Amino acid sequence: ELDLTKTLTTLGKPGMQVAVIARRPHGYFITHVEGAQFPLLNGKSLDAQAHPLADHDVIEIAGIKMAFFLKG
Repeated sequence: ELDLTKTLTTLGKPGMQVAVIARRPHGYFITHVEGAQFPLLNGKSLDAQAHPLADHDVIEIAGIKMAFFLKG
């Protein structure tokens, strides 16, 4: 479990595949930062744009699969 307490949280392995989750006033967004392969969101490859995250979304990056949950 990783609490997203900061405005920006990085995921992945530098030099391989890195993404950042940004907390914005209107929700959380994931963006690809580094690596030839883009992270997967619910089984679909991300592009260079920021994608909004919804409760129970599944993120796969650098061979690790994790779920995004909103607390509340």
